[in-house]
Amino acid sequence: MNNNLYLNTGKLFLVISIIAIGTIHMVSGHFPTGLMPVAASLPAKQVLAYLTGSLMIMAGVLVLTKKYATYGASLAALLYLLALLLIHVPKVLADPNNPSEWAAVFEVICIMGGTLILLGNISKDGTKLIKTGICLFAIGLLVFGVQHYMYAQFVANLIPTWIPAHLFCDYLVMVAFFASAISFIIGRLTRLAGGLLGLMFLIWVLILHLPRVIAGIHTESEWTSLFVALAFSGISFLIAGLASKA
Repeated sequence: MNNNLYLNTGKLFLVISIIAIGTIHMVSGHFPTGLMPVAASLPAKQVLAYLTGSLMIMAGVLVLTKKYATYGASLAALLYLLALLLIHVPKVLADPNNPSEWAAVFEVICIMGGTLILLGNISKDGTKLIKTGICLFAIGLLVFGVQHYMYAQFVANLIPTWIPAHLFCDYLVMVAFFASAISFIIGRLTRLAGGLLGLMFLIWVLILHLPRVIAGIHTESEWTSLFVALAFSGISFLIAGLASKA
């Protein structure tokens, strides 16, 4: 893949994911339980879910326009920043030993990093935004790599039964996370690492998440997980395409 194809594919995957996650808010009438676990006691929770969902859809659509793409990427970054500060930070502080919450925190951080990369690519002088977004994504990968090591058996059990050597696959993914993160941070072999990582996430979408969605077509969490994985694939391809610029 050339750089333009990486960039176009990455942008498309990320924007589709942002719009899709916004649509999940609207269809389900609540915040995605894994990605944005809002407290049940929150006042006007459903209204806020519809508002957030509509803003995410708007942000994604704006990114696809040439004239208002900067506004769309900025809005998406702001929404994920607010989700991080208002939803996840309080939950982590309240329950720091919960691995699921840490995973959700860094999913949001990674997607926010992706929106910054997107914004940096659109902006005239967006090098700092791109570098910041890449660092956020790389930090998330390091955390996910550690979790793959700490909870190896649990992760291995999520792998489809027709795939052999589940534990080996888990450790292989862990190594891929660590290697990609280091590559992104030091700026070496970034195009190769981003391309392979994007392909890996895309394969997960097709062989892991899509069958789970089909098996549980009305399960919100499965849809959310699919589009988070697609967003990660898009971000990885964006990094590959921007390797020389970053």
